[in-house]
Amino acid sequence: MKTTSDEYLHALWKEVDLPERAYELALHRYEDLGEWLARPQSSLVDYDTHVFVQGSFAFGTPIRPVIDGEEFDLDFSCKLRSRISRQTHSQIQLKMLVGEELAAYRNARGIQKPLTEKNRCWRLGYKDELPFHMDVVPGIRADEARRRALIEAMQVTGIDAPLAQEVARRALWITDIQDKDYAKISDDWPSSNPGGYQLWFLSRMHGGIKKYLAEAQVDPAPVYRSKTPLQQVVQLLKRHRDVMFQHDSDRKPVSIILTTVAGGAYVAGESLSQTMRRVLQALDAVRRSDTNFILNPVNPAENFADRWARADCVHLQLKANFHRWIGEAIRDFEKILDGTDPRQLVECAEDAFKLILPEAVRRRFGIVAGAPALVRSVQLQGEPARPWADW
Repeated sequence: MKTTSDEYLHALWKEVDLPERAYELALHRYEDLGEWLARPQSSLVDYDTHVFVQGSFAFGTPIRPVIDGEEFDLDFSCKLRSRISRQTHSQIQLKMLVGEELAAYRNARGIQKPLTEKNRCWRLGYKDELPFHMDVVPGIRADEARRRALIEAMQVTGIDAPLAQEVARRALWITDIQDKDYAKISDDWPSSNPGGYQLWFLSRMHGGIKKYLAEAQVDPAPVYRSKTPLQQVVQLLKRHRDVMFQHDSDRKPVSIILTTVAGGAYVAGESLSQTMRRVLQALDAVRRSDTNFILNPVNPAENFADRWARADCVHLQLKANFHRWIGEAIRDFEKILDGTDPRQLVECAEDAFKLILPEAVRRRFGIVAGAPALVRSVQLQGEPARPWADW
């Protein structure tokens, strides 16, 4: 029986995806933190606190680190839903309220690493069986005027009314040290909507918001027992990117751009290989267009690619390196999608993904042990050539 490109991609994805135990540990930490912040003795108990997962764990797209021992990112939003607004508190007051309870949590759980303040979040590193760090972003509910503005903006871009309304309902005002009004009472707060973006991504996975709400388990910390081709493709692309930029992480394309392009291109019901081809085509279209804009689908006023043109990021040549990565990804995945020679799977796994396929997988595909690995040289924009063959 002929092996298909879907089987090759799936075998590669199995080595990229996190073990289920990692999801369980992340879920445990989420539940433990939520219970702590909502306990009767919490200084936040009167604010009706709600903690929810955001980022890759919310989408089901986290991946194994390239280097063993690297920390996993676990991103949370901490939303205070009552007795606090932009008229009663400044951003710094909200940040300190949440920070106080996180410091108490750290002490109660005997976490050794210090609580660190970032621009928009608090970071707390810890170790269960695996090393994690939690980034907790404080926020409050956006007001009705902000929700209406978001609904109108989304509908202009073609998002239907039911999804736009559900997305806008999750919008937040958040804190940012770099904001000019950070330390004073002001109506001008930074906005964010991680829960709304998650809903958009899940609706893309399931072929529409109505089908998602009707069939999918609505869970603030989803543990995905199976993955859609969209999630698998995002994970494979992220691994390829992480290997290519493992020595230049500041230059690598950000995950939210990959996730947004993939989500916009996805057609529910297509196979893994069809999805990979479709997403690669979408990425290539972005490259060929030479655009400087990758818009947030749930807030079209936000450009995920804004750092490409920022003066403080010019030296990183982010756009050029994004385009270069797309070219490398297309070249490497086309070898796997070709599906005619299983040795190409081994070569790409070792070279472009820094993975050694298990012997059982090699035998299943009829691959002779010790197949030679491909050696190549990739130069990132703004840097001298690196010896990529020593991966």
